[in-house]
Order: sequence, then C-alpha cells, then structure tokens
Amino acid sequence: ATATGIPVGDTQAGKGAINFDHPSAVGGVGSTGCDSGNHIADKADLIIGVGTRYSDFTTASKTQFKNPDVKFVNINVTPFDAAKESAEMVVADAREALAALTEALADYRVEAAYSEEITAEKEAWLKATERCYHLDHGPLPAQTEVFGALNELMGEEDVVINAAGSMPGDLQALWQARSPLQYHVEYAFSCMGYEVPAAMGVKLARPEAEVVSIVGDGTYQMLPMELATVVQENIKVIYV
Repeated sequence: ATATGIPVGDTQAGKGAINFDHPSAVGGVGSTGCDSGNHIADKADLIIGVGTRYSDFTTASKTQFKNPDVKFVNINVTPFDAAKESAEMVVADAREALAALTEALADYRVEAAYSEEITAEKEAWLKATERCYHLDHGPLPAQTEVFGALNELMGEEDVVINAAGSMPGDLQALWQARSPLQYHVEYAFSCMGYEVPAAMGVKLARPEAEVVSIVGDGTYQMLPMELATVVQENIKVIYV
C-alpha cells in the first residue's frame, strides 16, 4: 500500500492489519463497512483479496462490488477461498505473496487523481465518525459515543472485544484501529456470549493490556457465569 498507493479496505477479521491513519486505509468494506471503504470498492476494476473468505457481510450478499467489469485476484492458502468471485487464484501465504507482488509492481503507482479521491473519501468519513463519537446525547450516551470514548482512551496495546448484535456493525464502520492487537471482534458466526469469557482469555494472554469487553443484554444472559470466575481469580477486565 505504501509503495503503490493502492487503497486497502478491511473486513471484521482484518481490521488493524493496516492502521486507520495510513494514507491508503479506506476503512471497512461490506454491509457493515463505512462510506469511504464502500465507495472505493463500488467503483474498483480490480479487487486483490488477501486472506479474505468473502463472507456474506463482506460482499453485502454479492452486491458490494458494483463495477460491471470488476475482476478479482485472491491470495489465500485455501484454494476454496482463493476461487471465490471467479477470481484469478493465487494459492500462497499472504506475506510471501504480497512481498512478491510489491516487487512485481516496483514501477507502479496509482494515478494522482485516484490518490486525491481516496484522501477525500477518508476525510469525509473521519468527519462522519467524529459526529457519531460526539452526539452529546443525554442523560445517557449513544452507543457510538461509548465507542468514541473507548477509542480515545485505549492505547495501541489495549484490546476491545465484541461479538454480536448491532455493535459489530458500528465498530467495523467507526473503530479507528491503531495496531493489529487493538480490535478483537468475532463476527464470522456471530457467537453471542463470546465476549465475556474471551475477555478473560485475552487478559490472561496479555496481562499488560487493558481489555474492554462490550456486552449486550443477550450476551450477558448467555454467559454471565464467567464474570464470577473473573472476580474469583482477580482478573482485571472492563465490561461495558
């Protein structure tokens, strides 16, 4: 992305693979993505899929990539996923393939007009995100205001966890990931209840990090007993 200026959109599982403030990072793609990522994806003539399984959310039920001439090149260790979207299959390790691709594209740079379009889309979405983060609802804050407060307070080594409900959609669209560690949202199977014990596991694995688990009423009713274990073992996890 740095070498070529090619824009990078992220899926739920891929958020944090590129920092949100990288010039080429356009944000979430798909039905729970953001305007900047989706506007770029809508018009793209070539999609390079790196490790993605092209879930129903990512493709917005096969409606996301609107250019009638769009082509796909999929880099994946699994042939089944590399073949999706009738792609040119590159069955390979992502790191090795991207290194080779960067070398092959040594003389390539996106056109200046495209770079300007990417920047304009990013700036527009940053403004929209700021509005969502600071709605000034009272006496209780809006859900997106809670995410904004956490995004501003949490460091690069800290971890936010969520799994189900409307929150993963808001998080994919609005969370500004500043490291590969910060964003831990399980959405492949929408495992309601995952957040409560997962936060305990992440804290045990990374005791130096602040771990924040965002829990809805359904999740709380699924696995509240793990909270007793967290208290019993004196494990510091923040549940919202």
